Amino acid sequence: MTELTDPSAISSTVDEFRTLGRDAFLAKHGHRPSLRYFAEVDGILIDSKPLLAVAYGIQHPTRGPLSVRLFSGGEETRRALKRFGIELVSKATDAPPRAYGEIPDCPPGTAFKDRREAHEAGVHRTTQAGIAGQAGGTQSICLSDGYSDDEVQGDLITYTGFGGRDPNTGRHIADQKLEMGNLGLVENYKLGRPVRVLVKESVLTRRKSHNEYIYLGLFTVTSWGWGTRDGWKVIIYQLRAVAGESLIPSEIAMSLVRGEDVAPARRSAHVNQIIRDYGVAESVKRLYDNTCQICRTRLVTAAGPYSQGAHIRPLGIPHNGPDTLENILCLCPNCHALFDGHALTVRPDGTVMNLGSAAGKLEVAESHGLNFEHLAYQEQFSTAKSVHIATVSRDLGRRV
Repeated sequence: MTELTDPSAISSTVDEFRTLGRDAFLAKHGHRPSLRYFAEVDGILIDSKPLLAVAYGIQHPTRGPLSVRLFSGGEETRRALKRFGIELVSKATDAPPRAYGEIPDCPPGTAFKDRREAHEAGVHRTTQAGIAGQAGGTQSICLSDGYSDDEVQGDLITYTGFGGRDPNTGRHIADQKLEMGNLGLVENYKLGRPVRVLVKESVLTRRKSHNEYIYLGLFTVTSWGWGTRDGWKVIIYQLRAVAGESLIPSEIAMSLVRGEDVAPARRSAHVNQIIRDYGVAESVKRLYDNTCQICRTRLVTAAGPYSQGAHIRPLGIPHNGPDTLENILCLCPNCHALFDGHALTVRPDGTVMNLGSAAGKLEVAESHGLNFEHLAYQEQFSTAKSVHIATVSRDLGRRV
């Protein structure tokens, strides 16, 4: 940002913002709205990083607008604006929400001078705890030095839950409990919901003097279980980087050790991505108390009841099913596999068919609002495959 020196470039950008309006200005330049920080110009609040990025492109037309990925954090933005006599303000009424997934203006690779700055940006909503989350779900985790249990291997992170440690020595003095953010990470695992990962530089470089924090992006919880540390029970999670939505921790570690800048996450220019509403799956599970609508099985694990939300008409091309309550069932893992594998279908009267044979009735709560047209679509789509499977099974039986 030191190469942005022309006040007229700032003035031109401000004039364009006023002329177009905020929404049109951001849409034109491909920027997302700022979550918290704004440049105050003559009483008008302008999204701070988009302002600087567009002004840079005006001053350096051959280079084009600056990517917000190259901003290290709020302090750098504050210094850049101050050179032009502009104050960076925080909208105190817009406290960072408990949001899952990516945060506007904070792409993977964004650096923060400390955890307070990461908190204010909404990346990790706590300045002390390693987990920002509740029993119903965890939004982010932070890896800090002093926790030897945590490991980084390629695009995998092994992470130990919170609790049970002596605050002075870091040693375990009690069992960890499956509650609050610990349980929230298990919920993320069950739903396939991503979690943001913030990491202190020293964790990657093993150099105590490296004190900045780097946002690595989105990771999914691929497994969890119990282990022991110092003779006490701990919860161990494994997380994997989401392709295109995160940085590979081991690659970032090597770059930092070599003294190089953090490279931006690799993304395609045009991506068609289904944004799933994980609240829909949670709703159908609550509606049936995690009891399978087909076989009436209710599984109870160490982390509590477990069921799966099964979309009836698949999402995405060519099916284009909606991610709504009318297009989802609460099923146990077995019935979910059979349903997705085209063995189970449901007739218009609610009869469940297993490879063409009646196998029971679908339980439907009055408040579910299930759309049976989606079930008819799934039956039509599955019938040919089910018949094929049954025919192959009979043929194999004859051969034997």
